[in-house]
Amino acid sequence: MNAIILAAGRGMRLNSGDRATIPKCMEDINGISIMHYQIKNCLKCGIERFVIVVGYRKDVLIEHVYEVLKPEQVMFIENERYAETNTLYSLWLTREFMSESFIYFNADVLFHPDLLEKLFVESSDSLLLIEKKPVGEEEVKVVCQEGKITRINKQINPVDAEGEFIGVGKFADKDYTIFVESMAKGVELGQDNNYFEWAVDLMCPQTKLVPVYTDGLPCIEIDFPDDLKKAREMFVGILEYFK
Repeated sequence: MNAIILAAGRGMRLNSGDRATIPKCMEDINGISIMHYQIKNCLKCGIERFVIVVGYRKDVLIEHVYEVLKPEQVMFIENERYAETNTLYSLWLTREFMSESFIYFNADVLFHPDLLEKLFVESSDSLLLIEKKPVGEEEVKVVCQEGKITRINKQINPVDAEGEFIGVGKFADKDYTIFVESMAKGVELGQDNNYFEWAVDLMCPQTKLVPVYTDGLPCIEIDFPDDLKKAREMFVGILEYFK
């Protein structure tokens, strides 16, 4: 099983003004970077093959990854258009590595280590980690019915949403064809600068996407300086095993 990590973007909302500009996934959270944490968490779960989409300051990020992985363990895919595209296009670039089940990460997500293990239950369906909570306009929202995700996108009315997709999931090999077709449609329609959930939303009527709930375990997507501060407070003591 591959882990596919999307880490091409610059993170303008976090890296603004005179702030030092490193790839967002290299931000230090109490002694470990987000990227190193995600990789080490995967290794702990037995995942040893990685596909990482790079773009902004790719050389710095590749060197950072090689601090914890051997070259034969990782394939880097460059999104040369990282400044004008979003996660839909970045994930589209990895499509040849999606024919078997894979774990997906947004590279700016920090999560309790038990949450990744929740995705390793016996299931032939795709599983997405969902945090049940009141949501606003910024979050990628989900609607669920009878144990199935029926809608997933930012445009869902917050009052209709069950919670937020936290940017971590396991996609089943049986959904490979429909997933690639959905992303291809997005690229054809000029949705390169959209989120990859645009394609997942197209999949909802055609396959079963199962919500797996965080059940109160901490997780956070780091977009803004306040998120970075909050993450460091939330994860005090939790990441020690992975340093």
